[in-house]
Parts: sequence; structure tokens; C-alpha cells
Amino acid sequence: MDLRIKNIVKCLLFLFCLVLPFWVSRFWLLCSYPDLTVSDPINYLIHVIRFDLKTFAIWYSPLFIFLGVGIFIQKKWWQFLTRIVFSLLFLFALVFNLIAVLYFPISKTIVGAELFQLLAGQNIWIVLGYISEYWYVIILVLVINTLLFRLFKQINLIMAMSYRIILAVFTFLALGFFARGGIALKPLNLMDAYADLNNEEVTTAITPLYILLESYGKQGIQYEAYFSDVQLHEALSNDKKIYDDLSFNRPNICLILLESFGKEYTGINQTNRPSYTPFLDSLMDQSINFTNAYANGLRSIDAVASCLAGIPCLMKQPFIGSLYTQSDINTIPRVLKKDGYTTSFFHGADELSMGFKRYLQFQDIGNYYAKQNYPDISDFDGTWGIYDEPFLEYCGKTLTAQKQPWFSGIFTLSSHHPYKIPERYNYLPKGSTEIHQSIGYTDYALSKFFRSVRSKSWFENTIFIITADHSSFNETPMYRSSTGKYAVPLFVYSPKWLAPSEETRVAQHIDIYSTIRHLTSNDNVISFGNSLFDNSRTQGVVLFDGNIYTYTNDSLTIEWNGNKHVRLFNYQSDPAHQNDLSAEQTDSVDRMLQELKMYIQKYNYRMLNNNFNNQ
Repeated sequence: MDLRIKNIVKCLLFLFCLVLPFWVSRFWLLCSYPDLTVSDPINYLIHVIRFDLKTFAIWYSPLFIFLGVGIFIQKKWWQFLTRIVFSLLFLFALVFNLIAVLYFPISKTIVGAELFQLLAGQNIWIVLGYISEYWYVIILVLVINTLLFRLFKQINLIMAMSYRIILAVFTFLALGFFARGGIALKPLNLMDAYADLNNEEVTTAITPLYILLESYGKQGIQYEAYFSDVQLHEALSNDKKIYDDLSFNRPNICLILLESFGKEYTGINQTNRPSYTPFLDSLMDQSINFTNAYANGLRSIDAVASCLAGIPCLMKQPFIGSLYTQSDINTIPRVLKKDGYTTSFFHGADELSMGFKRYLQFQDIGNYYAKQNYPDISDFDGTWGIYDEPFLEYCGKTLTAQKQPWFSGIFTLSSHHPYKIPERYNYLPKGSTEIHQSIGYTDYALSKFFRSVRSKSWFENTIFIITADHSSFNETPMYRSSTGKYAVPLFVYSPKWLAPSEETRVAQHIDIYSTIRHLTSNDNVISFGNSLFDNSRTQGVVLFDGNIYTYTNDSLTIEWNGNKHVRLFNYQSDPAHQNDLSAEQTDSVDRMLQELKMYIQKYNYRMLNNNFNNQ
């Protein structure tokens, strides 16, 4: 009897070791983010167990194969090899879970396989920068892994060979059952969680490792016909935009994407927080300022696709690098090059960073200027790229030498982790989170850039479109909501041609693509977005964080998890999304949900059929 109890205790201890990475990341999220509440603990725990068992069965299957073979090869070298397999699987599970959790404040969602795409091409110094910042996490991981490696050696069941074989057979049958998620007709998947848990519960119930396993290799869009073909093609025809000629004389277009400049950090934030962008605020006052604007994704790479190709991020992985990257899309660099424009793009990081250069070269960009092109390496920040102040000065000089008319994109970087700025600017306000001082530095660099280019001959003939690629750390509930986390500044500045005004209607990054097409020609445009100069069309903003769809018009936001859970908020009066109106305003829910589904079906149809130049 004592031996049986010891074996049971060892089995339970072994299982505890294997699921430890799941619970470390889960508790980290629950303790770090009060918004991630659990409304029904029993229902929550049931789903936690189901998804943890599925993750456990799939991820640790190589280990159980080694353990099964070890029944017959009872040699010390095989046992040591089995411990190595355990250690590697455990280490990766723990490290990936913690990386996803630490990245959550920026990504606003739990990332899966796309994390590896985001890391592709990054300089080793950037990786080392993360290591130095999170040294305490690395020590924690190494300590836990070392202790469990030693503990695993002690977990050796003492039983007869026949019992070992019976246990092995039972274990493999159980793993197959758990890997499928039960006996239901369809295997357990992420949508089952969204069917029975609210959105906040799913974020912590489903571990990052499960997201990785489900997302790996699944880059294809799953088409679902919510509406008939007749209804679909009628809706597709509405994507054809015919704009009046604005009568501009082939203006230069300068698109400035500000790294991580969330609306919360600027003077147009609605929470009475301090602004870290005095120059940007002053420039907004001289521009057509869209104060209710949203990024169409949560990553830098999403912003490039949205602004230059008019493609919102409605897939789990970024459009750039997906199966659909080489679709026949009339992007801004490609169209304007055909129209006789000089085209260029500036980003002070390594030329392989983010995948920008490869994508833009495929889109026929004329010149791509990166860290490798910058003449003075002493301005390198040591990790990410060239400091914004000198790089923007370099941009100004290069723009002056370009043949007009031109289109140029400028992407800043100093407000990206690790938020390094030159020591002489340490007097800038540090704010309440580490990004704030670097935001202030980039704002100052922008002020110097504009002071230097105002006297240039091309300035009067240039229209500046300025926005942020996405937000970053959000400290207030309003900017942590399903729409607030996408809120960014967006304005159009051209003192010669455009009178200042404030626009409160919803705007988004994909509108920039249509706007540039509107500014540079009067051709018909097939686009998901609308020109910012076209007041005749109104369209909501559809967003997808990898798990939740949101659809926002000028007053309401609907959240939909792709299943049966729908929530409705009046974000104007309830910006933190605390009062669900779905039970009170059923007509609005039905109407907006139908509009959202049609938008998703149109998007998927165009992606799958490479249908971007036809209605």
C-alpha cells in the first residue's frame, strides 16, 4: 500500500511539473492586469483544465514517447536523454509563455506563431537588450528549470514490468483523448472557449503555448459565407470609390509613422492625462485633425500594410509575410511609381528589420533608406537603430535631393523598446511609464525636422499625413478597451492648401491609402477604406486582435468573438466599455453584427480570390 501511494504521489508531482508553465503565465496575467477578471470561477476552471490537458497532451507527446520506450530500455543513458527532452520541452513552454505575457501590454493580445515573424531579422543587440531588461525573469526560468531537471531524476515509478506496460497503454490512450479535447464531433478549439467564456476570461484561460500550437502552420483564411453570393457582390461593388478631382498640382506626399505614439500620450487624450507631445499637439492645431482615429492593427508591420496597401489586419498573423503578401494589390509605391512619382521609405533600424524592406521592394519602392545607409554610425543607439533626431535630419536632406513629385514614408524608432534617447535629453519628462520620455524625445526631433524643412523649396507643395503605427503601454481603462487600445493620432498637414479643422467622425489607417490615391489622381479605387477628404461616405472601423472582432461607428462599438458572445457599448459616454447595452439595444446589435459579418466575408473573399482590382 505504501508503494502505491508513493507512485501516485510521484505521478501527481510529475504532472504538476509539466503544467507549471501554464499556471505561471496564467497567474502572472491575472495578478498584473485587474481588467482580466473571472466572473464564473467554476466554469472558468473547467475550461482551463480542458485546454491545459489538450496543450499538455500535444506539447509533451515527445516526452511520453521517450518514457514509453524507456520501459524497455532501462539504461542510465536513456534516462538521461529523457531528462534532456523533458528539460527542453519544459524550458521552451515556460519561456514562450512568459515572453507572450511580457509582450501583452504592447500586443494587447496573446501572440502565437506570429511572434517568430516579428522577431525575424532583428539585430542580436535588440535581443540582448530584452535579456538585460528582464534579467530577473531569466534567472527565475533557469532556477525553476534546474530544480525540475533534478527533481525529474527522482520521479521513478517502482512497479512490475506488466504494470508499466498497462500504465503506458493507458497513458497513450488518455493523451489521444486529451489531444482531441474530448469525444465531441469536432476537436476542441479556440472557438469553444469563446462560446462559453467572456473575452477577459479567455485571455488567461488559454495559455500562450496553446495559441502557438493552434496558430502554427495555420496561415490560411477560413472562409465562411454569412450571406449569399448576390448579397456579397452587391456589397463588393460598394468598395469601388470614385473621387472628385481635388485640383492639387501633383503634390509631394510625406507619410510619417510615429513608433508607438498612442493617443493616450498626446494632447488629444480624453482622460486629462499629461501630454508628452507639445510639438505634435501644436501641429494638430494647424491641420485637419481626426480625433477619433484608429490603427487597423497592433503591430508596426500591420500599419505599413494598412497605410500603403489599404489592407486591415483581420488575420491572426500579419498580412506582410502571410500567404497573401504577393496578391495583386495596387499599393501606393507601385501606383505612384507608374504615375511618375519618385518613391522612398526611411526607417533607421537594420534594413531587414520588421520585413519592411523586402515587402516594399516587392511593391517597387524606389529607394529604401535604413541604418546601413546612414553616414554616421556614432548616432546608433546601441540596440535598435539611429536616434530619431539625427535620422530625421538625414531624411530632410535626402528629401530635398529627391526629384519632385515624390512620395516618401518616414518611420521613427526611438520610442520603440528599449526606449533609448541621447543622454543630453534626460531632462525631458520621464512620465509614469518608461516609454513617455522617448515619446517626448521623438516629438522634439519632429519639431527640429519641421523647422529645417519649412524653408525648402518642396515644402509648400507637400502634404504631410502623420499618424502612429500603434499604441503601446496603456495606463487608463479607456485606452485598454477593445477600441481604445487602437486609438492613435491621425492628421493631415499642409499650410498652403488645407485649412485647420477638427473631425470627430471615425477614421482609420486604411483611409490613408484611399486618401493618397485621392490626392494624386482621380482614378477609380477599390479599397476597404475611404478618402479622408470624402465626407459623403461614412464607414465604421473593423478591428481584430487575433481573438475578438470589434466594429465601431461614430457612437457605438460592438464586440464579437466569432461565436455567440456579443457586447455593445456606447464608447462616447462609456469609453472604458463598462456598461454592456446589448440586451437593451437589440436592433443596434443585429444591424451592426450583420454589417460586421459582411465586412469579414468581403475581406476573406478578396484575400482568397486575389480580388483587389475588381468589384
